[in-house]
Amino acid sequence: MRPLWWSAPEERALRDCEDAFLLGDSLLVAPVVDPGADRRAVQLPRGRWYDTVTERAYEGPAQVLVDAPLSRIPVFARAGAVIPVRAEDGGLELEVWAPAPGRTGGGLVVPDGGEGWDEPEIERYTVRWAGSWVVVEREGEDGGAEPTHPVRVRGAGQR
Repeated sequence: MRPLWWSAPEERALRDCEDAFLLGDSLLVAPVVDPGADRRAVQLPRGRWYDTVTERAYEGPAQVLVDAPLSRIPVFARAGAVIPVRAEDGGLELEVWAPAPGRTGGGLVVPDGGEGWDEPEIERYTVRWAGSWVVVEREGEDGGAEPTHPVRVRGAGQR
């Protein structure tokens, strides 16, 4: 967890935000802290951010007003992020958020090393647009390779 201003300390609005935080580099969490509130203002850092429930895209830096019912906490994903999540079958799946037009993205998967002392083999992924397709590749010695996990692309309709 880190404060919103971590990557942009010059942005005053981010420094003044005390009730939202970044989870890694890719997720912005904006809990509701006011009793009875069902909407909240969220200060977004520079770049494109997706509401993870509605997949609506927002361009930052900006302040946006979003629904925040008791049933969920507003969470935003950075465009181009590759986030390992648990799939319906219990395995690992890559949730890939479409990069902004003309941009790229990526992410890491660091497998659990278990009880051993072996160094984990980190998987690095890149994301880019190729025409109307979002392409996800695993970095390797010989260039791009197929991902080793199922991929679910989100936000591609917001181009």
